[in-house]
Order: sequence, then structure tokens, then C-alpha cells
Amino acid sequence: MKKHLRVLIVEDNPADAELLEFELLKGGYVPNALRVQTAAAMQAALDEQEWDLILSDYTMPRFSGLHALELLKTTGKDIPFILISGSAGDDIAVDAMRAGAHDFFGKGSLKLLVSAIERELREAEVRATARAQREQLHLNEKLAALGTLLAGVAHELNNPLSVIMHQATILERALRDDPRQARVNTILQAVGNCSRIVKNFLALARHEPPRRVAVAINDVVHAAIDLVAYGLTNDSIEVTLDLTEPLPSVSGDPQQLERVIINLVSNAQYALRARATPRKLILRSGVDAAGEHVLLHIEDNGGGIPPEIRSRIFDPFFTTKPTGEGTGLGLALCHGIVSTHNGTIAVSSEPDAGTTFVISLPIRSEENVTEEIVMKVTSSTPGLRILVVDDNPDVAMAFSDILSVQGHRVDIAGTSRAALHMVETGAYEIVVTDMRMPDLDGPALYRELTARDPLIKSSFLFITGDVFSTDTDRFLKETGAVFLGKPCTFDDVENAVQQVVRRRAQSAAASEGDGT
Repeated sequence: MKKHLRVLIVEDNPADAELLEFELLKGGYVPNALRVQTAAAMQAALDEQEWDLILSDYTMPRFSGLHALELLKTTGKDIPFILISGSAGDDIAVDAMRAGAHDFFGKGSLKLLVSAIERELREAEVRATARAQREQLHLNEKLAALGTLLAGVAHELNNPLSVIMHQATILERALRDDPRQARVNTILQAVGNCSRIVKNFLALARHEPPRRVAVAINDVVHAAIDLVAYGLTNDSIEVTLDLTEPLPSVSGDPQQLERVIINLVSNAQYALRARATPRKLILRSGVDAAGEHVLLHIEDNGGGIPPEIRSRIFDPFFTTKPTGEGTGLGLALCHGIVSTHNGTIAVSSEPDAGTTFVISLPIRSEENVTEEIVMKVTSSTPGLRILVVDDNPDVAMAFSDILSVQGHRVDIAGTSRAALHMVETGAYEIVVTDMRMPDLDGPALYRELTARDPLIKSSFLFITGDVFSTDTDRFLKETGAVFLGKPCTFDDVENAVQQVVRRRAQSAAASEGDGT
């Protein structure tokens, strides 16, 4: 089977150019060739499309092979470049190779040209793979640094978000059948949106895969489009959903994947505003040829992404939008989220020919899914005596208020040292403690109290705004303790309390069975 080859021929003599094409045909290639003979024509050809190979005459009246080679270098493109001369000599060949040519032939000795082309194409592919790996490593390093920064910022945001959410929840319940309840619901929705953004930022700092559920990508697409449908309609964008049914599920976080789709669709919407109608956006789902990955294509017919910036679009803080219209975090966040799902995200784009993003996610299997267990409250257990330990008085009071509304008796300790004393003098059924506190943190408090009374280990409920910290993750896995991520809802708190109650009951039953 003949192989198609995009070849740029730098040659002033049409007959010599035809001879090169004939050699390629004999060697099993179907050349898609363009002949140029000036610097301006070569530059235009390099700008207009991608090339697999450049064959250049060494000497021409208005141009030269070495000048052509220098012009190629200025573009930064890695294209095999082979020089051909009618007066081949060792000195010319040495000069050509020193200048960076990949090979050199005399016009009278082209028998080995095809084998040299095959070798250079293979080596170019190896270089491209190595370059892509280096770029991926560099991008991962930048995203990791950004993730660490955002994790710290997110942790600081989670405390005030928790306070707002808890106090607004209490107001919402107190204002039942009151017109002002709608305002409180608006606050809760805004806090929920902020919470999702913070969790997406934290996804960039993840070191291990998150808990996952079976996700139907088509359902996520519909949910994402529903959220942005109004803006797309206002911008006269025609949306086409070409979704394969049935489609295998993937394992992941549906909210995070929805955020990826919304970001990509929003970027397409921004690009489409700059062109006249018809403005088209197509979302197409399917399965790859190997049957191992679900694919989602997001295509637009906008102006495309300029080649010179295409390699930078996933860089954190890189944006082409005017100041105030973009942060440069959207695509970096998309890349981070898809990567944590063991997937890939790629882009193809040509000027004035639109852009296509392709997301590839592994199909769900029993090995890569940890079904998230959502504990529903079947019956509340009011009247528990609970100790809340947090160095932030606003957060401590917010949790105390929520627990009190749920019918529990709550005390507050502002430090772990105070908590140690209060547990000694009072009988608490649950200890709710922040993970990160000065002097003695939550894990240290846990170790100190369980050393005194091993049975108390089942009574802990940990609160953390940094669930993706390696140390936090390790501690929670080792202890199997119940925990909540900040900010959390009224129902989240109630569910967690019931989990601790069940854990205490199981622990007590096990102790009785052991005779302890």
C-alpha cells in the first residue's frame, strides 16, 4: 500500500522537481508535492500547512539550499530536510551536514534517496514522541506547582465558605414559607458554585485517583449543555448533539467532567462570536477503534487556534482573551481533571477552519471503579453529646449551630489541648475535629485520645478542607475514620453523624464479642 507524503520541493528547475517526485513514486510513496524557488514562497508554504519532508536544491539563482535550511530553523519546525546538489563534493556535503541538513545527495546518485527518506521520517517520529513527552512532563510540573498553590488558596477559602453555607442553611430552615427564603436559596446556590470551583482547583493537586462512580458521558453532555444553553442561543450558535447510544460508562466524577465540557463549550462560544453566522458547535461521542476508550469530540467552526500558540493553550495562566475576560486557568483545569481520570485531551485546529477538542477516557471496568457509597439518613439520632474542636471560632460555631439544630448537645473546644481536658471530664459520643490546627492537629489529638481509650477511635468525625493532601489521605485510609470535606451541607453533616453512630455500634458489638 502506497504511503502519502506531503513534500515541499525547493527547486528552480521543474524537470529536476519532477525527477524527485518520480523517485518517490518508485519508492512506494504518493507525493503531494509543492515546488517553490524563493524564500517568500517557501515561507508562505510553511505557514499554510504542515509538511512531512523538504527536498532542496543546493544552488539556485535567487535562493540556496543553506538559506532554505536557515529559514526552516527560524520556524522552529522539525521537518526532515535533505539537500540535493548537481555538483556533489565532500566539502559541500560536510558544510551541509554541519549546517543541520539531515542528509545530502548528488543529483546523479539518487538510488538511496528513498531509504534515506524512510530513515529520516522514522527518526522524526521518534523526535516528535520524545518532544511530546518532554512537553507533557513540563506541563505536568507546571500544573503540579499551580495545584499546590491553588490547594493552599482553596483551603483558606473553605473555612469562610463553610460558615456562609451553614449559616445560610439555618436561615433557610428558619424562613420556611417566608418570601425572604428565596434570597437565602440564592446565597446557597452561589456558595455551592464556589465550592465546586474550589474542588476543581484542588483536583489539580491530586496525587491519587479520586473516588469514582459510573458515569454516562452522554448524560454529562446533556447536563452541561442545559447549563449554558441560554448563552449559546443568544449568540445564535447552532448546537448539534451526535451522541452514540448505547455508550459504555466511564469511571469518574460527573461534576468535574461536566466542568470540563462547560469550559470547552464556553471557549468555543467565545471563538464563534467573532465569526458571522452560521455558527456551529458539534458534540460527538463514541468509542475508539480498540473498544477501550470513550471519545468525546467538541467541534466548532470558529477562527481556529494560531499554530504558534497551539502548544501553549494548556499552560496555566495563558490566555488570548483581553484583560478581565479570561484567567488562563480553564484549559489547564480541563487538562488536570482529564489526567486524574486517566484520560487524555488533545486539540486539532487550522486557521479559519475551526477547532476540535478530543477527550479520551478509559471505559469503566471492575478494576478501575470504586463505587462511592452515599450514606442516606434513614433515621436521625438526636440528643447526642458532641464535642466540636476547631481553632477557627466562626467555623466551630457554624458546625455547633448545625448540630444543635439537628437536636444534639454541643460543646466547643478552641484547641486540641482544651479538647483533651474536656474529654477527660465529660462523656462525648462524637468528637468532631478539624484536621489542621496549630500546636496539636486533628491526627495528633486522635492518637493522644485513642492511646488513653482505644474505644474512642470509632467516635471521631474529621473535617478537612484539604482532602487531597498526601498526609491527610494516608491518615484517613489508615484509620478508616469518617470525614467531611469543607464546605459541607446540612445533609452532609447529618449523614456523617449517622455514619459515626453506626461505626460506634459496630465497634461496641465487636468488643462485646471479644469479651472486652
